[in-house]
Amino acid sequence: MAEPVVLYEQNFKDPKREPVLVDYVRTPIGKKRGTVGRHRGDDLIIHCYNTLLNRNEFDRNLIEDSMVACCSQIGECGMDVGRNAALGAHLPVSVGGMTLNRHCASGAQAVLSAWQSIASGIHDAVICGGIEVQNRYPIMADAYVYNEELGRPIMVAPNRNIISNPEVAQKLKEHKAQLSGQISSAHYIGVHYMKKAGKELADYRNELDTLSLLSHTKAINNYDKRNTEIEPIWCPKLDENGKPTLDENNNVAKDESLSVLTKQDETPRPSSTMEALGKLRTIVGRKSQAFLTAGNSCPTSDGAGAQLWMMRGLAEDLGLNIRATIVNCSIVGTDPVLMLTGPITALPKALEKANMSFDDMSFIEINEAFSPVVHACCFDLGLDWNDPRFNAWGGAIALGHPTGMTGCRLIGSNVHQLEQTGKEYAISSMCVGMGMAIATIVKNEHPK
Repeated sequence: MAEPVVLYEQNFKDPKREPVLVDYVRTPIGKKRGTVGRHRGDDLIIHCYNTLLNRNEFDRNLIEDSMVACCSQIGECGMDVGRNAALGAHLPVSVGGMTLNRHCASGAQAVLSAWQSIASGIHDAVICGGIEVQNRYPIMADAYVYNEELGRPIMVAPNRNIISNPEVAQKLKEHKAQLSGQISSAHYIGVHYMKKAGKELADYRNELDTLSLLSHTKAINNYDKRNTEIEPIWCPKLDENGKPTLDENNNVAKDESLSVLTKQDETPRPSSTMEALGKLRTIVGRKSQAFLTAGNSCPTSDGAGAQLWMMRGLAEDLGLNIRATIVNCSIVGTDPVLMLTGPITALPKALEKANMSFDDMSFIEINEAFSPVVHACCFDLGLDWNDPRFNAWGGAIALGHPTGMTGCRLIGSNVHQLEQTGKEYAISSMCVGMGMAIATIVKNEHPK
């Protein structure tokens, strides 16, 4: 392997200033009608913040900013949940806060923004992460008004204006011609790559379902490994009216009479089989070209994750364990209508910038937003989804994709995978709504 080109070393001179990952944690990922979604969204990220702070002893005044990703910044996740998380975790009031949205890559952007602020010298220590409660506030809920009584978003003025800017609409119209009458981006990509790979519909659907089964199987078989990144959380039981049961102070009780301790991801399905997946009805497309199902797409899900970043010199002076660094990264834009092929560009770009290749990576994560996305990325990049390095602990088809949190999870999972195996390098990427992608290469601080 050639010597990696490290982004920090390439642009900055002081090795003590290098941003390093001190710690990472996440909640279990909750399923529809599961336990995790009974929480307020801000409470989930506060839970992660408290976990990081409780297991790393240092002066909290050293933290200078809180950066939280969230796509649907409404309800309890509105009004700058990054600042609210810092206050809720009882960090000093001197700790700032911001909330950011890069759609599906928001969690990764929160991590990169923390990295950037430290590398540039603006901050010495930053806490960051991501949150999404999709089963309460669905994707695009911030473009609608959410009606609590109906339990769903409704389109009313003035929210319609968010997605009807005439210049944006014209740009989308230019690209939409490429859809050729197809129903959705995921469906279009599937039709395109089904033809590109020379597959008949039945064979292509079978490959997509195989990807799904593999995701669930790996998620179930690797729970003990994946559990190392999860901090269990007390979730309220429901009363006879279906409302969360809280204690006398209106808080979630750490008491089995009122709450349940959720320790693992709720979304993987142990009962998944090829026969069961094959019986699921398709959700988009004409019968002659229909292949997307709820089984080979990611489920709606809830969860949060957080990371603690510091400059290397500070972490060393404090005697904190340094877990990882970012070697290099890339952020790209792609067709805003087709929009799900971004990793095909982002992954090679990050590797090229780092003077590395897939052969140098011990783990490769491509977010499983939809199975055709993984199929297309593997096809164009020459990757094998049966490679043991690929989505090794299961992907979003099994685990879910809480959009504001997933990027943080992918980077954090890569670190855990490297630590448990003693390996050195891993890469993650995800497609992004409106046509973007991020790819990030991490390095284990203590490879064997």
